[in-house]
Amino acid sequence: MKFEAVDEFVAEAGYTPFTSPAAGKMLYEFVLNSGVRDLLELGFAQGTSTVYMAAALQERGEGLVTTIDRATALERKPNLPELARALALEEYVRPIVVENTYTWELMRLIERQTERGETVPCFDFCFFDGAHTWETDGLAFFLVDKLLRHDRWVLFDDLHWTQASSPLLTEEKAGRVPTEELETPQMKQVFDLLVRQHADYVDFRVLGNYGWAYKADPSGGGHSDDLEALSGETIFDLAFGAVRARSE
Repeated sequence: MKFEAVDEFVAEAGYTPFTSPAAGKMLYEFVLNSGVRDLLELGFAQGTSTVYMAAALQERGEGLVTTIDRATALERKPNLPELARALALEEYVRPIVVENTYTWELMRLIERQTERGETVPCFDFCFFDGAHTWETDGLAFFLVDKLLRHDRWVLFDDLHWTQASSPLLTEEKAGRVPTEELETPQMKQVFDLLVRQHADYVDFRVLGNYGWAYKADPSGGGHSDDLEALSGETIFDLAFGAVRARSE
């Protein structure tokens, strides 16, 4: 399915998506052109980013987006199953609903992928866009790393977002969470202190609110230039376009 078809559908669906058209374009072009087929997404909310990635897989005729979020995400209107069904993308989307956090489901995935005491990686790409907290996503990164193949990328959204800046922050939560935690951009801490310092990751791109990291191939080969060849546009143009769109 072409990007324009998804973009038009989202624009007319009657809701305000968390993923802007420029961010959707970034995800779509990366998935379409980088050759990734087994995708993992942590946090799908209404499913906008999910269907952009799934559409790129459908355009190529292969792949699956495994995406995890809390059961409350299904209360949104529209929700992910409705979007996927309306766009005929159900074949390319596998939503997993959890009651608490996706770290528990990641544990289950690691269990299923464990053979003779070692985890067999099964994903080509992971998009982190869920809890946005040090506690959850710090652990999630290390769990995802066990499931991520080499010569592949991870992407973190909302590097500069803070709980204090959220319009959804309640007085009750503000009163029980330490001010330092509320005001710290926790995804940036995960990216800077955990991802950048991990020995397997060698290429990092911070583009506005987006943080890309490349997991190198120990053999020395790889495709760390995937971000430079997206249908005539660089990933930098697409990502900064997404940042501009969010700030308008």
